[in-house]
Amino acid sequence: MRLTVALPILNQLNDTKGIIALNKHMTSEDADYIFIDNGSTDPVENFLIRHLKPKRMNYIRNNRNIGLLKTYQQIYEACDTDILAITHNDVLIYEKDWDKRIVSYFEKMPNVGAAGFFAAQGCGPSGERIQDVPQPGMMSGWSNMLEAEVHGMRMNEPWHAAGIFDGLMMIFRMDMLRKAGGFDQRYKYHHIYDRDASLESLRHGYDNIVVNVPCHHLGGVTANRSDYQNWIKDRLTKDGVDLKSSTEGDIYHKKDESADMWTHNENSKTFAEKWKDVLPLYVENDFSFRTEQRGQWNFKGDKIRHL
Repeated sequence: MRLTVALPILNQLNDTKGIIALNKHMTSEDADYIFIDNGSTDPVENFLIRHLKPKRMNYIRNNRNIGLLKTYQQIYEACDTDILAITHNDVLIYEKDWDKRIVSYFEKMPNVGAAGFFAAQGCGPSGERIQDVPQPGMMSGWSNMLEAEVHGMRMNEPWHAAGIFDGLMMIFRMDMLRKAGGFDQRYKYHHIYDRDASLESLRHGYDNIVVNVPCHHLGGVTANRSDYQNWIKDRLTKDGVDLKSSTEGDIYHKKDESADMWTHNENSKTFAEKWKDVLPLYVENDFSFRTEQRGQWNFKGDKIRHL
């Protein structure tokens, strides 16, 4: 089986080229690459061709930023390998030939539809991560990130059953993605897509796993920049969104007219409506689905398998 590593890029080359180069060094020569350049003014193509030099690369340039969800769909449509690994420009990978280990799992476990580097076994009605934890107050999640204990629990086994992933690294069997039609384009621009894609894998009868690849996620390298914030605000304004009235009284609202937060809220509503009949769910260690009441959650078993 062959694997493609895909990465959307929008400027920030000086800040991220070291990360991109590290990950290329840690990835085997067997991997293909897809880079989507969303209208960068930085010399991205020159860097990729002259300095990164992957053996097999598909470089696609858009004249403008089309947003993350459309970019992911573009990646899906361009991928011609068996496995697609989509990551961000702020994720550092510390395992040499990590992709070979990933491929081996997909080969040995034909029912695995998706894998990730950070995941939880359960998902709440609005996309909340749910995880059995050894003590109260711990965050919900499995990973082998540098600060895994800050975000949840550190993995001790090579892989573990999972429910939903974080978008910092999501890896899909292309056969599964084809059944799902790629990424649901009803979501707006950014946020919640990772939860949705994870559930699509379960919906189509596949299992999900989280893999203990050592990594680190800087977080918010693009989303926290003023140029991105200006772009998403302008985009939503052109879409006819009244940001001020839309965010007043919202529990997630922290700043006046937060366009990025608006997309999070709206996508959460779309997610909750789409999956209301099957959430909350929890994937047990043997890939079965939890059915009983546990704490505040009344789990709905394997209803997602019957959509």
